[in-house]
Amino acid sequence: MNEDSVVWNDAYSVGFEPIDTQHKELVKMTNELFESCKQGTDAADKAFLQTIKRAAEYARNHFSDEDKYMLEANFPNLNDHRKLHDDFLAVVGKAIQDFNTGSTEPFELAQFLKNWLLTHIAEADKQYAPYLAKLKD
Repeated sequence: MNEDSVVWNDAYSVGFEPIDTQHKELVKMTNELFESCKQGTDAADKAFLQTIKRAAEYARNHFSDEDKYMLEANFPNLNDHRKLHDDFLAVVGKAIQDFNTGSTEPFELAQFLKNWLLTHIAEADKQYAPYLAKLKD
């Protein structure tokens, strides 16, 4: 693993197993992006594009699951949280377009995804954790 890789830490846990499992998968995909950046240019670009598209699709499904759980748990900031997800997907969609036209470097995009993911989990997702804890009872 390189220095840019993400290591899962229980501090990122929201205490709700289905969501934590999905977050761990997103961390794994982020690490795959960094690994693809270390390959030769053509191989890196191809691996990166495949991984980023897979990660974006996985994120869409993950966000849908989060929405479902937050709705079920009566999380009061659901609409604000949904907007964070929508904004992120729009940025990633634009970044994929920029990557395809050569105006975004793979490493920059991987760095952005890493920072967004860790910040989002540590700040925004932690806000719904107490509400989802009630679903376990």
